[in-house]
Amino acid sequence: MAPAVPLSVQPSLSELLGLHVFQGSRLLAGHGCLERGVSGVNLSDTPEYYKWLSPGELMVTTCYSIRNDPAALADFVPTLASKGMSGLLLKPGTYLGEVPPVMLASALQLDFPLVELPESVRFSDITKAISDELIRRQTALLRSTLTVNEMLTRTIVEGANLDEIAHMVSDLTGSSVLILDSINNRRTYCLTEADGARFAELTEEKLCRDLIAGARMHVLEVGGHSFGFLYIYNSDPGYEELDYGIMAQVLQTIPLEIARERTVRERGDQHFNEFLLHLLSDPISDEHLEMARAAAYGLDLTQNHIVLRARITERPGGESGYAGVFQRTLLVNDIRTTLSNLGFILYFLNSSDEFLMVMSTSLESRNLSPIVDRLPELIDHLMEGYAGLLITAGCGRPHSGLTGLIQSDKEARMALRAALSRGEGLTCFDNLGLLRLIYTNEPDREIDAFIQETLGKLLDRDQAKGAELFHTLETYFQCYGNLKRMSEEMYAHYNTIVYRLKSIREITGLDVHQPTQRFQLELALRLYRLTRWDKH
Repeated sequence: MAPAVPLSVQPSLSELLGLHVFQGSRLLAGHGCLERGVSGVNLSDTPEYYKWLSPGELMVTTCYSIRNDPAALADFVPTLASKGMSGLLLKPGTYLGEVPPVMLASALQLDFPLVELPESVRFSDITKAISDELIRRQTALLRSTLTVNEMLTRTIVEGANLDEIAHMVSDLTGSSVLILDSINNRRTYCLTEADGARFAELTEEKLCRDLIAGARMHVLEVGGHSFGFLYIYNSDPGYEELDYGIMAQVLQTIPLEIARERTVRERGDQHFNEFLLHLLSDPISDEHLEMARAAAYGLDLTQNHIVLRARITERPGGESGYAGVFQRTLLVNDIRTTLSNLGFILYFLNSSDEFLMVMSTSLESRNLSPIVDRLPELIDHLMEGYAGLLITAGCGRPHSGLTGLIQSDKEARMALRAALSRGEGLTCFDNLGLLRLIYTNEPDREIDAFIQETLGKLLDRDQAKGAELFHTLETYFQCYGNLKRMSEEMYAHYNTIVYRLKSIREITGLDVHQPTQRFQLELALRLYRLTRWDKH
């Protein structure tokens, strides 16, 4: 691999002044413009020197031809500056004696680099030193170009992967590199030895964020289509890596790999995506056959599966365009990483406005409940780093088997609909309350769970106290909430009735004066009486 490309094929004046030939020289003016690129040397020493000036050149002269012309001396620096010259190297000793004050004043005013050369330096030595440096850089550029062409050839012919390309670009630039593939939701990075030591203690997520924060971003775009982003991390913000078309080649090489990977994935993913959509939306005639097909795709339907459906949108005033694409891609990757870290095997299906994740696990359902309960909190925590985005998601329960997968997706759809009505965040099916009774495939289990969640704390109290409060609650609904009539029916003081209703509210967390909560209490109470009757 070729060495890192120089900062530019054209050395800056500050770099040239570091060469041995300029020992003893003095920089008198232009300290703020030393990073101008130098394309060559001009040794013109005629009164009509201004006819032969080219932008980027260094003027090296004794001013012999205009030494006795005050007006020409006064115009000399302004003329060089107007022609885009990079600086003036003046040897005043023999003919001028010293740098003319008018020339120095113009250089200071224009912030134009003016260097006083010692009498001992020969112009031929300066010309050779600058020419040698230009040739050295052009040679390095050629080697780099060949390296990029080799990389391009390997990408097309041999199929270099994204990791290999990241290493190539890192070697080419001498910098740490991060490549974000927004088409296939991938990212890869390659660190220099120094950056590897600097970032050694960071998690991968923090490392990538720090790389992005300190990097120059290049959009990977071909034919008006965005493929992702290339980040080149360098502690020197002034670097100008890969000049003269090399960066253009790199930026077109990476999308080739991304497009090829997309094609490869589509061949497999398209069939799997179609199969998964078939399972979740079509009538199933042969469950054993479908489970065998799923196994061929690596999906073990005998395990527990949880379906999560989500939509990611931009908040008003949030980042859009490439920045928005990057943020959404990074968020999806963060979600996938978080779920993977919880021990799930993920199957991902993306569409234009919604993505679906099937989380597969060998854990039993009873051991999954605490994990599922944590998901809304984990998603909320992730979203703290994405202020410009809004996620709305629904999560089903864990189920096994093909019917279980279909049921979890049904629950995820219902939970997503509820989440959309609430505005944002992840809503789990378990938190839907009454709606669970309508959409469940296991009504007995769901009814028992609903009764326990609504009236469980009453049922857990001592029998006498619980029976008293149950009777009060039943009477409340029989009397349509008329406390005076309740008092008469129960032979209890009005204040006693009020106290008992307050106790019910404190125990269950539900208030009979709130219509929705009142309906939940009445339904749970009726279901409790019906199930008790059935069980007897």
